Amino acid sequence: MKAVRALALALALVLPGCLPVAMLRPPEPARGAEFSLGATLMPNPFGGQSPVLLLPYLAHAEGDGTLEYNLSLQWGLRGGVKVGLAPGVALDAGLTLPPALGEVADWSWGVPVVLDGGVILGGGGYYLSPRLHLLGVLGGEWGLAYQLSAGVYGGGWVAEVGALGAPGMSGVLFSLSAAWRFGTAPEAP
Repeated sequence: MKAVRALALALALVLPGCLPVAMLRPPEPARGAEFSLGATLMPNPFGGQSPVLLLPYLAHAEGDGTLEYNLSLQWGLRGGVKVGLAPGVALDAGLTLPPALGEVADWSWGVPVVLDGGVILGGGGYYLSPRLHLLGVLGGEWGLAYQLSAGVYGGGWVAEVGALGAPGMSGVLFSLSAAWRFGTAPEAP
């Protein structure tokens, strides 16, 4: 049981620094309400019995076609904003908090957070998004991670491949994500 708690704590501390793994956001800000339900497959960076991790993805976005507010839950809870700058170009930024895992969540040293920001470029049902993640503990040390996501989307779905890395990290963590979108999801032009 202690091994399971240690793994859960390691996931709570390490993955929020690397997640959100899935971006699953085309460049067009939402018009009205949009809901997404999906998952991410990625290699298990912690070894163990399973070679891959399956992380569920749930998101809500609301916007006027120019400005969008979004909330997503994958490993941590992320709140963000997306601003459309031109057709096929948007800026996206957010703050991710890790999940509270009961007694294994020892936040006496501070609450770990991830600030992320990037640009989303796209058109014709495709997008590319480079972004940076600043991760750390409020009042403590901070680190930097980088992510590149490339996706394809239609009116009711989105799929992407992502690569995540950081200085000092051995190799790059790849992920494959997909989600169904409901509501006023933008159609691929």
